[in-house]
Amino acid sequence: MKSITESKKISIVEKNSIFIGRGFFVKDKNDVEKVISSLKNEDKDYTHIVYAYRLTSNEFYYTDDREPKNCAGLPVYNVIEKNDLYFSLITVTRFFGGIKLGASGLVRAYSRCAIETLKNSIIKELEKFYLLEISTDYNEYNKILHVIERTKHKILVEDFKERVKAKIYVNAETLSKLEKIYPDSFEILDKDILLPY
Repeated sequence: MKSITESKKISIVEKNSIFIGRGFFVKDKNDVEKVISSLKNEDKDYTHIVYAYRLTSNEFYYTDDREPKNCAGLPVYNVIEKNDLYFSLITVTRFFGGIKLGASGLVRAYSRCAIETLKNSIIKELEKFYLLEISTDYNEYNKILHVIERTKHKILVEDFKERVKAKIYVNAETLSKLEKIYPDSFEILDKDILLPY
């Protein structure tokens, strides 16, 4: 399972209309809403913000944002589907240049912008991770870090007071090691979280 992890903003011009494409890794609909809200606040002069995303095989969406039906959002979604991407969002912001493109012209422009966006994106395989909350003393925490440093992990929060508290994403291999060596030092907060690494 692959996803967009990073993307550069790209732009193309079709008959004076400017199309700006961006790609995003999104975990859920809430992430999508945040991105779209941010884009709407970024530049008030846009004519349309067309976007498409796919989270899972059964959870996807696209919008034409007032462009003719299936001439904008669907072509963008088709690029996501063709490239077998999940938890991925592609947005295309259009600034109208005064010349109408017609249905076929719109499909070409939005498709091209989505394709160019992917060409300027980093795409990675998604892996399942577990979110752990660790609570332990300093000495044992250093030993835990030694165990996880050779495997894929991501530390979200570290709080150093009387005891160390941390939230860390670890993969199944790391979880298995920790369960054997330090079973009383952590709690699993969430599992089967798909992340790009």
